[in-house]
Amino acid sequence: MVDVRATKLSGEEFAWKLLDDHNIGVMPGESFGKGGAGHVRIALTVEAQVLRQACETIRSMAEALVAKAK
Repeated sequence: MVDVRATKLSGEEFAWKLLDDHNIGVMPGESFGKGGAGHVRIALTVEAQVLRQACETIRSMAEALVAKAK
């Protein structure tokens, strides 16, 4: 799971924003119980290049949200 708490969004909010803005689907950690709150789960079921690009996009979005939250 990826910790997204520094973005000030819940895992669910982060997942929806990522889907709406970048067409990348992740699973909100809240779906896995209280311990998953503030996290998202990434499935590793795509080709390596697709996964690398998705991770770069996730990182960029998270960094922008953290900067905005400060």
